This record gives sequence, C-alpha cells and structure tokens, in this order.
Amino acid sequence: MGTHKSLGPAKPLVNTKATAQDDQVMATNNSSIVSKRSVERLYYPDEPHFFRYFVNKFQRRAPLINRGYHLRLHVIDVTLRNFLRQPSPKRKVVVNLGCGRWVAHGIYLPAIVFLFSHLAHTGILDDVIPWQCWTRYPEDCHRSQALFVDVDFPDLIKRKRQVVLKTPALVSPLSGLKAVDNSEGCSHVFLRSDRYFQVGCDLRRTAALEQALASVLDIEQCIFLFVAEVSITYMETDYADTLIQWASTISQSEFCLLEQILPDGPDHPFARTMTDHFEKLSTPIKSVKTYPTIQHQHSRFKSRGWSNIELQSLWSAWSDGHFLSPEDRRKLDQVEAFDEWEEFALFASHYLLLHARNYGEETAAFSEEPPAHLVQRTEARTTHKQLTGQHGLRRFGAAMVINDTFGRQSIMNILGLGSTTRLPSYDIYKPEGSSWDIDVRPEGPSSRMCYTLTDVGHGTLMIGGRMSPSRAMIDCWLFRKDSRQWEKTWDLPVPLYRHSACRLAGSLAALIIGGKSNATDVSDAVLVYHPDRGWLKCSVQGPAQPSPVFGALLVCSEREQQDSPTFVGFLIGGMSDDGVIQTQLLAWRLVLRDDQVPTITFSPTEVAGNETARVLSRVGAACVQDHNRVVILGGVGHHGVVPKEDEILVCTLNNAKIQVSGRVTIPTTGENTKIPRPLIVGSSVAYLHTGQIVILGGGATCFSMGTFWNKGAYTLTFDQTKSVGSERVPPPAPRCWEFSRSGEIVPRTPEPAHAIGEQEQVAEIKPIRRVNLSSDESFGDIVRKGLPVIVEGLDLGACGNKWTMGYLTEHIGEDRKVVVHESNVQSMDFNTKNFRYTSMSFKTFSERVESGARVYLRALSAGAPADRPAKLDQDFPALASDFVLPRELGICADNMHSSVLRLSGPVNMWLHYDVQANVYCQISGSKRMLLFPPSDVTRLAFAPGASSSSIDVFKSLDSLALAGTHLWEANLGPGEVLFLPPLWLHTAAPSSKISIAVNVFFRNLASGYAAGRDVYGNRDLAAYEKGRQEIARIDSAFGKVPKDVRQFYMLRLADELAQKSRGES
Repeated sequence: MGTHKSLGPAKPLVNTKATAQDDQVMATNNSSIVSKRSVERLYYPDEPHFFRYFVNKFQRRAPLINRGYHLRLHVIDVTLRNFLRQPSPKRKVVVNLGCGRWVAHGIYLPAIVFLFSHLAHTGILDDVIPWQCWTRYPEDCHRSQALFVDVDFPDLIKRKRQVVLKTPALVSPLSGLKAVDNSEGCSHVFLRSDRYFQVGCDLRRTAALEQALASVLDIEQCIFLFVAEVSITYMETDYADTLIQWASTISQSEFCLLEQILPDGPDHPFARTMTDHFEKLSTPIKSVKTYPTIQHQHSRFKSRGWSNIELQSLWSAWSDGHFLSPEDRRKLDQVEAFDEWEEFALFASHYLLLHARNYGEETAAFSEEPPAHLVQRTEARTTHKQLTGQHGLRRFGAAMVINDTFGRQSIMNILGLGSTTRLPSYDIYKPEGSSWDIDVRPEGPSSRMCYTLTDVGHGTLMIGGRMSPSRAMIDCWLFRKDSRQWEKTWDLPVPLYRHSACRLAGSLAALIIGGKSNATDVSDAVLVYHPDRGWLKCSVQGPAQPSPVFGALLVCSEREQQDSPTFVGFLIGGMSDDGVIQTQLLAWRLVLRDDQVPTITFSPTEVAGNETARVLSRVGAACVQDHNRVVILGGVGHHGVVPKEDEILVCTLNNAKIQVSGRVTIPTTGENTKIPRPLIVGSSVAYLHTGQIVILGGGATCFSMGTFWNKGAYTLTFDQTKSVGSERVPPPAPRCWEFSRSGEIVPRTPEPAHAIGEQEQVAEIKPIRRVNLSSDESFGDIVRKGLPVIVEGLDLGACGNKWTMGYLTEHIGEDRKVVVHESNVQSMDFNTKNFRYTSMSFKTFSERVESGARVYLRALSAGAPADRPAKLDQDFPALASDFVLPRELGICADNMHSSVLRLSGPVNMWLHYDVQANVYCQISGSKRMLLFPPSDVTRLAFAPGASSSSIDVFKSLDSLALAGTHLWEANLGPGEVLFLPPLWLHTAAPSSKISIAVNVFFRNLASGYAAGRDVYGNRDLAAYEKGRQEIARIDSAFGKVPKDVRQFYMLRLADELAQKSRGES
C-alpha cells in the first residue's frame, strides 16, 4: 500500500492540567448524542435506529432542538449520499473526524475514570454514519465498495468498540470483524472489519492518522470524504488548519465541514449567547474567532489546497431544494408541531455547511451578495432603561398605548410568552419619573401568544393568537380606550395566529391577511373586521395572487376619496407553509360596498431593485406607521439573521410604490451609559404621539445554548431638526420609558347582553353591623350565621395601652430579623408581586414605619416559617401576656389555627379570601376594610385556583369595575374586632399612619380541610383541590374532539355543576 507525506508533526503528550476541560467537552458531546437520538426516534420511525445503542435513556427534546438537529443530520446525510452515488472507479472512503478532547494548549490526556463513571450514565458522542448508510443506501455502498472509518481519541474509541461488540444490531453488518489489541500492526487501529474501522488517534498527529489509514487501505486507490460535524472547532485553530491542509493532500479528497459562524459579528445577541455558552463550559469554540464568516471559511479552505468549494449557511441549506424539497419541509410539521421559526432561523444562520474538493473544476473567487445599503445609515437617539429582576421578560405579546383621564400616555405590554409558559398578565411602562398610575380592569382575554393588536380608533382590537402551535384561537376582544376595559367582540370565522393585521385608514375597521389555523395549514383568507357586521370575507382579484403566508407585514397607506370606502396598502414578505420566507411585495386595493362582498385586488409593487424586496421581506418583524411613513423593525429575513444596519428600516409609501428612505441603528453607547444591543425578535413595539418608538420585551431561545432576553425598554427618537430663525435645532434627548408595574388579566366569559345592562351601576356600600357580646354562645351564633360583624367592648388585654412601635421594638428586640413586604406603590398585588420581600431588623422596620414608608409585616413562625403557622405566644413570648382573647371569643381559642401579629404603614393589602374563619383585632391605629360575600367571587377576577385578585377595590369604588357586586364596609378603631367568615373576599387599607393588629384564625368546620401543611390558613378545601384535578382530566378527555363539540359538552357540565351548587338537583 502507498504512503503519503504528512504535514502534522507528532508531538509528545506532556501536559497534565487539562482533564477537567476535556471532560466538559465530552459532556457537550453527550448532550448532542441525546438530541440526535430524539430526532432519530421522532423523524425516522420506519427505519432501524442506531443512536439508541449509545443512549441509556430516551429524552424527547424540545421542537426547536429536534428541528435543528434534524437539519444538521440531514445535510450531512445528503452529502454522504451524493458522495456514495457519484461515479468513480476508486473505492469510496468516509472518514468521520470526532472532536476528541482538545484543551487550552492543544494537549490530549486520557480520562478512563471519567469515561466509565460518568459517560456510562449519560451516553457518549458517537455518530452512526456507517450503519445509516448501509441501511439507506445499500446498493450505493456495495457498488462503490464503501469503507467507513471512525476517528476519535483512544479512550472514547475503546468505549465505542465495547458498545459495538456487545450489540448484535451493530455487529451483524460487519464481516471479517476483528477487535485489535494493538500489539499487532498499527497501534492506532482498534477495530477492523471488511468495511468498517475504528481508529483511536490524536487528530493533531496527522502522521499517525495517515499511518493508520495506510494500514487498512491503499490511499492512492481511494477517494475520501472527511466529515467534521462541529468537532475540529474544539481544537486549537492552528492544528485544525493543519488537519484541513493535510486532508487536501490525501489522494482524491472531499471535506464536509459543519460548524459555527458569526454572520453579524460577535456582539449579535445569538452569537454572544452561543460563544458564552461554550466558554462557560470551558469548551470554547475556537475556529469561529479566526473564521467568523462564510467568506473567511472559503479563504481558509482555498489557501489550504481545496480548489472546488461550495458553502452556505444552514438557513440557506434549509430552503435549498438540493437538500429539502417543499414537500419534505411540509412533512416535518406533521411529525411535530413547530412554531419557533425566528429562533430556528437564528440558529441555522449561525452554522456553516462547507463541501470542498481537491479535484475538479476550480470554483470562482467567493463573493457574497452585497448588503442592501440603499440609503445612508443614521443612528436613532436612544435611551435604555434596564429592567430589574424578572420584570418585563415577555416575548410574542403586543403593546398598546393607553391614556389616562388627562391624556397622559402609558404603554401596556400584554400577554405573550414568559420564561416558562404563556403569561396571563400585562406590564405597564411610563415615562421615567412619572408619579401617576393608570387603572385597567383585569377581566379580559385568556393567555396567548402570536396574536395581533390593532388600533381602530375608539379601541384596540385583539385578534386570535395561539396556545400551542396546534391550538389556534378564534376569539377577538376590544380594549375600550374610554373605560380601559376589555369587551368581547366578533369571533373569527376560523382560528388564526401569526396573521397580519392593519387598521383601514380613518375607519373603525381592520384588515387581516394570512396566518396559521393549526400546526400545518396556512390560511389564504383575506378578512375585514366590521364593528357592526363582524368578519367579512373578501373576494380576491387581480393579476398577482398572493402566496398564502404567515408572519408578514401589512400596512394601509391611504384611503381614497370615493363613494364606496376604498383603501390601498402593501403586503410584504411572510413565510409560506413550506417554511421559506417569501420575497413577495404586493400592493393591494380594497373596496367596501354596503351589503356586498368586499373585493381586494393585488398587484406587483414598484421597488428600487430586487434587493429591496429581499431586505424588506421578513417574518416576525414589527412595524409602526405614521401616515405615509412606515418603520420596520427586526424579525428574521431571507438570509436568516437581519444585519444590524438593516434591522430598522424607514419606508416611504406613495400610491403603489414603496421606497426605503432610511436605515436606522441603535447606538452601542448612550449619553451616559452603555446601551446593550437588543434582539428585536418577539418584541413589542409602541408608537407615541411624540414620534418616539418604544421597544419592549423580546429575545429568543438560542437553541440549546440558553435564552437571551431584552432586559430593558428602548426609546428611539429619529434625528429630525426644526428651524428656529435661521438655525437648525436638533430635537431634545428622548425621555426614557421604564417599567412601572404588572397586572393580571383574568379570563372570563362575558355576561349575556341583558345582564350587562342591569349591572351598569356603581356598587353600593353596606356598613357592617356592630354588636356587643354577652357570652361565647352569642359569638357562636354569629359564626353559625356566617355574616361579618364588628364586635365592640371586648377586653383584649394590656396591649391596647402598651403597644407602640417603641414598646414593640424594646420587647421584640432591635436586632430581631423579620421579613417585610416593601412596596413602592399604595396598593400591593400578590399576583404580580409589585412588592419585595425584604429581610431587616425589627428596629429598621419600626423606623421605616414611623417615617411613613410603605412597609407591611405579617409575622411568621419564628422557628419554622415554611412549616408551622404563626403563634403570637410562641413567636413573641415577651408580648404574650399583653394580648388576651376574651372569654366571649372562646370558640376562637378552642379551635385556633394561628395568631398573627400584623404591623403596617400606609400600604393596602390586596383583595383575597381566607378559607378559615378569623377575627381581626385592631390594637392601635385604625383600618378600613372592604368585604364581598363569597357569591361575588366570579365577578372579582379570581383566577382558577387563586385566592388573590388583582382588582384594586379602593380605586374602583366610583367606577363600573365593581358593578353587580355586594360591597360591605368596616372601619375599625382601637379595641374593635372584625369577625371574617370563611371565604369572604376582603381588602384593607390603614386609615392612620400606623396600624397594629392581631389576626386569629380558627377552624369552624368539623371536617373537609385539606390534609397536610396550611401555614397561612388559606389552603382551599380538599374537595375543591380534588375537583380541580377532575376538571383537568375532563379537559384532557375532550382534547381530541372539535372545538364546538368540546364547548357544547363542557358548558353542559358547567351548567350541571351550577345547578348542584344551588341545590337544584
């Protein structure tokens, strides 16, 4: 057999400091093999599975991970297939280059202990290319006498050899099999067979690798394909380059490389998340630092002996018919519901697929398509306000501008996706330093994402959306600007999400085009929302029929002055049902006639060059419009990642023509602080009457490498100047917008129309009856009646005279640590946690209360706050003798659950209910309490399973927010006791600077309480907790029937429950 000159010198293995980093690289390999196994099982159910033998336990990966690994595996497979099928008299050899364990100084060390103690439980990095090729392309393998060689470091190869030898399905295709003990022949060959070899070798030592290859085949009589799938990037780049150059000198060779690139630089949020991820694992990807772009990789291979080079991003390969046909792409959605398109595009555009040959016609010099720098770039005057904690982390929601009574603007960012699930809430943003608040009634649409909000004049229209990709939503809601509350409006004809919507200029109507109705189908409908007639389906006419798309941009540029309302506008981009972004750019003309079907005509749009359509065509972008100017922000485009210089485009609309008139970037530095680069994907965008644009939320799951969030509000003002005399004066610096608070949106089914009219009046307040008690029997009567009363004339002990903040500090102890509710606003909200739990000394708390701070103490058990209820006599023994439960309240003492010390400054307690009966004993100061009977629970925005509501009752007293409720009021002074029956909804506000009270909870039911811990006395009854579990089972049982059938039967069940609750059956 012939030999060939090697470029790689063999070096001694001397360093002993890198084992930990080696192990980390192998740990990333484990994650990869588990993901490949997930793809194998889901996407290839009808062929033998081979990854299974290298993974102890199947783990189903998220759809984004599955789709990404499927694409990685598929492009490699197509490259292999084409290599095996191409005509050649030479024998085909596929050399799979494993990553090895490459450390900071390029030194390799064995780690046998790690392999057998750690990898035995988690799986090892192995590719099963030979077995897949023998299964998928048996004739091609036979005809080309294909031989496969796995190359990896020796200890991992030994482990793979062990798995192969003990697995019949892996051994059976291997004729002439022989496990080598390395005492004979080449010491690097660990397993031999007629058509498969395993080589354990340090890839830096190309001479040793070549020797191993020469020991098993005649190099000059073979044609080679070297495969490196995200492997040699872990090597020091010099050694990886040496390996690439050596491979080009081996006979007739091809090289398939798949690894990371940085198409928009290292500061792009996805790129930064990706590189940081590997850095944190102590396994940096090294090649990308020297070869960050496709052009760099082309030069890398060109200068190392490869004459014929084809390369593209994985995103380009996804839409390339060479790898996947449109039907192939559609079929993937039938395997697994998928809607992470922006994140998939970001991932795929950060990976390169390169196929190089050292033979054949030399390819021309590489040239990328020039960027569409159609106009000069300008920087937007930008301010950025950092978020704190987890506030404001929201993706794929939408924002709207709301005004208070005096026209002051706030921004409400609504629903969407949080860090783990869809959010049933909203965030309020206000100009920095603003002191006002704005009330929003909490009842409204249920949690969803990928819906649209459209300003239609008197209100903002919410259309559709989705839960999961296969569960689109049909309901629509109108947020009325005058009352700032949601009301249900016309349902869509079909469920939709990721549709495109715009207001028809100067009207109360809206237009929507496209969208998805489920995981696989893209709607071709064009619909007009008419506030009086509902949804009207348009007749589509004209020479240019639009491709059905979702996630496109839709704008209405003007209203023509004609007898019949006529509107014109543009449809831009979007994604078709085969997962490819369309470059369509169409003008439309919509004519509405009374009592007739609306007609819409599409025609090609005049643009300046083909690149204009490419740069404008996106999916998931946001846009805002001001008359004939449209600003397009973010999303992903034809090339995947939208370059920074094209991320924000200003377009001018003129009849049937659209022109890019400006390119705007966010500067990396502000006037006083660094502005982080945002990822404008899944972001909400609001346009203010001042001309400012505010970007809220957004971010992306960066494949398996972490999630990037935009942690702040970006306020953009475009550089415009105005004349003052003869001078041009720049605009003032934009005022920064900041997060103010969050609130819950509680889903509700609207009342029937006749009932709403009956309830449109402000709730009347009923004073709570005051009584004096003669015995504990009379209090027992009160408890049995179940109505709240205020008890006067009781002797609560010396506390009434003694307890001041100074006295409490002295007897509790200055240094005693307490956990306090600390709020920046008057009304605390448990659901949105608009307060902080802060640990401080009691002295500090006392001083803050006396200074008027919004702090509140609800004492917890001193010994076991998470496990035991609070008891005043045990938690504060120095105060125990001061407070006495009088004999008239003997029932409380006999059945006591807890006794809680409550101290507060000027801050309101949220609306909630307690499952246990309790008496609230006002010791010092005064407090106003507002109560509702249990029957009002359905009218006060309590979410299923929640014991707290976000309604601010005190702010809603003069509004219709409490219409239909039954409001009771208690004003408590020192020494007065309020009896609160179980489940009575209540909220409280101090009417003095400081309030001191003791709250005693007791059990008045003989049975029915939930088993286990109940620290706060508000755990729902066992029957309710069990009932909610049954509801979940019922919901699941109806999960596969049509929505109308599901609704029919579930409403019947709900009515049956309602009848039973009234004792009617």
